[in-house]
Amino acid sequence: MKTRGFTLIELLVVMVILALLMTFGSKGLRAARINAKKAQARIEMKSIETGVMAYFSKYGKLPSAAFDADRPFDLEASDNRDVIGVLMAQEEDEPLNPAGVVFLEEQTAGSVRYTDPWGHDYIISLDTDYDGLLTAPDGTTELRRKVGVVSIGLFETMNRNNTNDYIYSWQ
Repeated sequence: MKTRGFTLIELLVVMVILALLMTFGSKGLRAARINAKKAQARIEMKSIETGVMAYFSKYGKLPSAAFDADRPFDLEASDNRDVIGVLMAQEEDEPLNPAGVVFLEEQTAGSVRYTDPWGHDYIISLDTDYDGLLTAPDGTTELRRKVGVVSIGLFETMNRNNTNDYIYSWQ
């Protein structure tokens, strides 16, 4: 009597096909997750820009008293707590937001930090000399805007300093 079943070769072929499908599927899922984080970063950067512009509409100035000239994009020191604190009506120094208007909702309860999906602070540049121009992070391009926000993205997290992976609020 002959028993019906699968041969070893057939089982191995099926296993290889399944392994290939899982490999291609996981790469697609990883790319989808990265794209979702980039989209989240763009939305959060637009929220910061909108908050700054709403502050400007309310008070007629930008929310940074610490800078006399344009606040440049400093990709090394990315502490944005002064601007974020004013927008969240949580500043501790002199009241730059005397009405206490919340222009930007908290990202994490009780925190004045506002970070991108990879855990880095957003880099905020303000046109505090009010000439309508910002210098882009490359140092050469002039942008016609009052505020710009940059996320250094995933590859800085992986210690691959590749500026092509930065996410800009104006693109």
